[in-house]
Amino acid sequence: MKKLRLLLLSIICVLFISSCEDPDSSPKALLNLLLVDSPASWDSVFVEIKGVDIEVLVEGRETQTQTFFLEYKSGDKRIKVSELVGGNTLLVGRSELPVGQITKATIVLGEDHSMFFDEKEYVLALADGSSSQIILPTAIDTDQGVSYDIILDLDLEKSIVQVSESPLTYELDPIFKLIKGAGTVELSGNLKPVSLYPAIYLFNEKDSFSTHINTSGNFLFRVPMDKYQVFMDPKNELYQDTTFNLDLTADLDSVLKNITFKLKP
Repeated sequence: MKKLRLLLLSIICVLFISSCEDPDSSPKALLNLLLVDSPASWDSVFVEIKGVDIEVLVEGRETQTQTFFLEYKSGDKRIKVSELVGGNTLLVGRSELPVGQITKATIVLGEDHSMFFDEKEYVLALADGSSSQIILPTAIDTDQGVSYDIILDLDLEKSIVQVSESPLTYELDPIFKLIKGAGTVELSGNLKPVSLYPAIYLFNEKDSFSTHINTSGNFLFRVPMDKYQVFMDPKNELYQDTTFNLDLTADLDSVLKNITFKLKP
């Protein structure tokens, strides 16, 4: 099956959103919220995102936190997350924040989610036990006059759950990861044949990441610097999977060129 991914096709959706806060003279840092997708097995997926609450522990006020809502200001808040692969990102929100430490991001979802599979639309209700507010703890210290990126990675491979076969129904159990822009590296590459719609996974001792290729066979990860195991799954029993180790501890982007799945003997 095909795998759709929010980051990471040929359409780049970038919406610049500014803060509606009244300007003042206190020190500020600029925050950019970037949405990406780890693709899953369907033709297209739409997720409604209203915005993100950012909680800041303000400098000099050790016990005082402030919350800032960065609204996704598009008229249609349904985001086609399945197109955010191969290096494409969506700027969900941008705002100046007080200098201090960002301690938490809370993604606020709407109720209008759906996907298309074999040209048929399926409504995606939130799964039982899932919340429309996804809390992602973090610790990002901010300095005056500096711009910071936060990457929100939605893993559709894990987030879309088949509920029944007859009738065929699905639910959305949204799985997000928050990745700090600073201290990350890019791993990109090209994988063939594109007709397989393969999945690519990175594993380390702490976490795992996944993505898919776009229509040209390109893929891209933005991950913390570390040593990883790479697993490439062709999603087809006629082809061999591929596994190898990769050192991404240097502050340098890496490119994997012209990788082709081999047919099984």
